[in-house]
Amino acid sequence: MKHRHNLLTLALISCCATAFAQEAATPAKIERVEVTGSLIKRVDKETPSVVQSISREDIRKSGYASIEEMLRTVSAVDSSSIGDGASSGFVSGLSTVSLRGFGSQGTLTLVNGRRLAPAAAVDVNFGRGNLVSVNTIPKGAVERIDILKDGASAMYGSDAMAGVVNYILRKDYVGGELGGSYTVNHDGVGGTKSANAAFGFGNLGTQRFNIYGGLEVSKRDRVMATELRNQGNQALADQVLNLDGSLSRFAPSSVASPYANYYRVPASLSGRTVIDGYSVANNSASGVNFLGSLAGCPDEMLVGKGLPQRLPGFLPAGTGTDYGTANMPKGMCRYDLDSATEIISKQDRIGGSLRGSFALSKDLTVYADVMLSKTTTESLSAPRALTTSLFTQSTAKNAVQWPKLDGSLQSFPALVLPVGHPDNPTNGLAKPEAVQLLYRFADIQRSDTTELQASRFTLGVEGTLGDWDIDSALLYSKQDMSRIRGNELRASLLSKAIADKTYRFGKPNDAAAIASVASDAVIDGKASIASVDLRASRLWFEMAGGKAGVALGAEFRRETLESAPNEAYQNGDFIGLVANGASGSRNSTALFGELSLPVLKDLEVQAALRAERYSDFGNANTGKLGFKWMAVPSVLLMRGTAATGFRAPSISQIGKSYASSFTSFSSYAVVDALRCDTSNPAKPVSKADPANNRDCNVLGFSSRTPNPGSLASTIAANPDLKPETSRSATLGLVFSPSKAVDLSLDAWYIERQNEIRSQRAVDIMEDANRNPTAPNASLVRDPNPQTWLPGVPNSGPILMAVRQYGNYNWTKTGGLDYDLTVRFPDTELGRFKLKVDGTYTRRYDYKILDSSDVVYAAGTTNSDMPKTKVKLTLNWEAADWDSFARISHSDGLKRSTTDTCLSSTSASNTLLRGNGYCYNTPQQSLDLGTTYRGFKNVTLSATVLNVMGTYGFSSGVPSVFNYYDQGATDQLGRRYTISANYSFD
Repeated sequence: MKHRHNLLTLALISCCATAFAQEAATPAKIERVEVTGSLIKRVDKETPSVVQSISREDIRKSGYASIEEMLRTVSAVDSSSIGDGASSGFVSGLSTVSLRGFGSQGTLTLVNGRRLAPAAAVDVNFGRGNLVSVNTIPKGAVERIDILKDGASAMYGSDAMAGVVNYILRKDYVGGELGGSYTVNHDGVGGTKSANAAFGFGNLGTQRFNIYGGLEVSKRDRVMATELRNQGNQALADQVLNLDGSLSRFAPSSVASPYANYYRVPASLSGRTVIDGYSVANNSASGVNFLGSLAGCPDEMLVGKGLPQRLPGFLPAGTGTDYGTANMPKGMCRYDLDSATEIISKQDRIGGSLRGSFALSKDLTVYADVMLSKTTTESLSAPRALTTSLFTQSTAKNAVQWPKLDGSLQSFPALVLPVGHPDNPTNGLAKPEAVQLLYRFADIQRSDTTELQASRFTLGVEGTLGDWDIDSALLYSKQDMSRIRGNELRASLLSKAIADKTYRFGKPNDAAAIASVASDAVIDGKASIASVDLRASRLWFEMAGGKAGVALGAEFRRETLESAPNEAYQNGDFIGLVANGASGSRNSTALFGELSLPVLKDLEVQAALRAERYSDFGNANTGKLGFKWMAVPSVLLMRGTAATGFRAPSISQIGKSYASSFTSFSSYAVVDALRCDTSNPAKPVSKADPANNRDCNVLGFSSRTPNPGSLASTIAANPDLKPETSRSATLGLVFSPSKAVDLSLDAWYIERQNEIRSQRAVDIMEDANRNPTAPNASLVRDPNPQTWLPGVPNSGPILMAVRQYGNYNWTKTGGLDYDLTVRFPDTELGRFKLKVDGTYTRRYDYKILDSSDVVYAAGTTNSDMPKTKVKLTLNWEAADWDSFARISHSDGLKRSTTDTCLSSTSASNTLLRGNGYCYNTPQQSLDLGTTYRGFKNVTLSATVLNVMGTYGFSSGVPSVFNYYDQGATDQLGRRYTISANYSFD
């Protein structure tokens, strides 16, 4: 049977070299090698577990700009993997791998079979325990990547519930290489340049040493939304927006501009006023309180000059009651927010590795390796706005509110310029008055820069002692992470600047003026893993099918994590900015073993056990059973595994930490039963006067308007957390009816229990709504009596939810992996090979609370697991040419608005439904590539990714703003890659 997996050779090189020197005077020793997923060195490279190997050559020929991008095309990898192309509120510059929809916390990432320090970041989202950023691994150092597609906690410990991604680095290399590549889209946008060099010298067999080193640098360009406005079908996307009464994209959509619109500060915003024959709500930015805009607004941004009074896309006034959503007053200045929107962040990487090996004897080799890298990702943020809505004299003092690390709320008032402030436009009038500004700080360029500095040191010995193959190592892996959110507004500084008049509104400001209102919000973090381990395996005793193998091992590991915001950040002084912090450490000790039992000539049984003790939560015991049966020699192999697994709570979840965030819910609108009148379920209304947007849409359900956006929340660590546990099973076959055909089919099932999640705000609200008037410590309401409902004490609008990590119910998923390889007979045109590999996910079900319904999430955005993800590749080799054509397909996903889209008779949903856009669209592409080796020592490659320029994976009409996976390089459309490599002895 053909063995299709590339393998890590850990045999005794000195012995092999000696045998080679004797020119076959003695029989060649059969090497036994270590395979990912087993601790026993073996001659037979197929194991009971399913392992997909991606070779260095596969990576080079793929045409992708990075390994992370290529891994996202693997069928078992889901789109909940974090990409480093765009920052989020909690993490930036990180790239993780998630298998089977279990998040990065259910997927163990290894380098040479050992752990890598996680990023020193605290991410409050479910699915993120330890964030291991794989973009710190130098691409040039990688020999191959093994993806183990079943549970492996018994071998490797925590996190290996859905599988393992093992990066095998180069070693024992002799020679030199120089290479480079360039990737860019068809418009010259989104370029990524890289260069690499490698060298190696010394022969372990004859000289007893080898030294290998490699260095790689890469630079990725920034991509703005305006550079991708031709992708997809923006015209049709705008048409849908217009039918909903919304502005087209790339339009001056924001009322907060650098030339502020200014308003009176009334005692009340309730009621309506007739303007130009239309009834307009007094709390509307187009209502009676509008006074004008500051001088200097360019004509193209000014209503009545460059902009019409009713902007294109706004619904026309029909009944005389909707002026506020149809028209704008002359003299209003508006800002095009899309012009400042970034799609893909700028990134610079530099990384290298160095390894030295020395043969102590013909049986033992000592080695030391070091891997160093720095990844710097710089994102641009749109200029901060304060604010986009109006406030009264009593509510203006709490215009912006956000949670602090201590669990309290911080607030900042609306921008109100008192009489006498030099920028108050009413100065000198007969009746000057204080005015509130809807203002955008466009002269303060915000940025978000994350620097990851990773270092990994290993000192080990491998070889044989008597009958034992041994591998023992000391490991120290560290990652320093610095995230700087540049030029963020500070509450204390801005209040003083308004009083001292050091910052001018609508006027030019120098660096000193900007420094008087803003500074950098910095989080510095450090994470480390220090470990020592010993692994030993040997052939033990005879069985009917041959000698049994045994492996034994022990490991001690210490983990530390520290993530600390700077003082102003921790104190909550940055307006609207939430910070997360954590610190802690723990120790773990493990004993593990494995047996390989050839019970019959064609039947092998594998068994593994691991006992582990953690200093912060206790014990975890896991096991694994597997079998491999050659049912028909060289034709049909059956295999299967059953395993238990676990994930230790991350230090940030169980240790000393506190996290602030904003939370939302996308499945349905959640009301505040105390303050929302639901007598007409189709049109619930706030009981408050003026109405409060959050009362009937607490968690910002996107399909209900008005939409107040996400709700502030705080999340506390829980020292009583238990580990997550899992059960998994695989059952499959490898069918090779001839040397030309290999087919593998592997069914898989994973069940995770005691899931660690942060308490959901929707569950808090559902509980509170059962008894709306009862006190609820998990909800923070506005304490200002003026916001309370008449006669109802403590009935202010909800400001914040207080949540905690906890152990919840389960997730169950299962499906089928398939892999077909067909090698066609040689022809005059060359050699052809067809490969089809994919995954069908039959189920992805989860239940959060005992009282919750089961959610069936396969093929939905709740799991990010498409039902079918498949890749078909045709390879052609002829003379000095090696070419491929690759077709990739990923099914569309059902989203939270799909059912409404399929049933609604509204004009916009009818249009979406008629064009097949009620689901997130499928992702499909055709890639072509070729490699030429006709010049001595030179390899030239060219690839076209997404030849047809398709633009799937969009939430609705394909466009840059609707792309589901923001920051992914697929957003660039058609891309070209060229690369060259020169090798020398």
